[in-house]
Amino acid sequence: MSNETTESWLKFLNPESLKQNLIRASIYLTCWEMLKECLLDQPRGFFSHEFRDGKWIVGSSYKTKVLSLDNDLLIASALWFRDHKALSDEDIALLRILRTHRNEIAHELTKIIGKVKSDVRMDFLDGVYHLTEKADKWWIQNIEIPISPELDNHKLTEDELNGVKSSRMILMSLLIAVANGQEDQLRWLYEEMKKKFPNG
Repeated sequence: MSNETTESWLKFLNPESLKQNLIRASIYLTCWEMLKECLLDQPRGFFSHEFRDGKWIVGSSYKTKVLSLDNDLLIASALWFRDHKALSDEDIALLRILRTHRNEIAHELTKIIGKVKSDVRMDFLDGVYHLTEKADKWWIQNIEIPISPELDNHKLTEDELNGVKSSRMILMSLLIAVANGQEDQLRWLYEEMKKKFPNG
């Protein structure tokens, strides 16, 4: 048995290693879906102006302003963000790389958990957060804040604008902390929540 085969078996059979890789894989897949939701839903919502039969109807301009940008819906949506200066060409290239790794995890999980040279790329997980942060921050700063009636008489400072976070960003950062073995903040939030809702 070669050294690589031996090390691969040891990686797979080690309960701690197996658990860590499964947690990281599931968190990567979850965060990827959150990034997809961020990129797909916001442009679609922007061009949806009619509510019928319990759902929003996408307007015809969605087809010309978003879908026409690329045959791939996700890339088309990302290009819409790029055209509004929220993302860059480098971000689009990164998105493609992140999706390739997502597909590797989803379709070749046994390789991820059982081969010594295959792992969930934590730097790519950081990349998923990076793109989500850029798109969500742009959306909040340029779409949500300008139309918010609560902020009609309040001009946000540059620091306040730069500090905005979506609930998606907060949740994703907690998940990434768990993937990195840093569970303290999540555990603290859990204990605080139990105090507020003791019978929940």
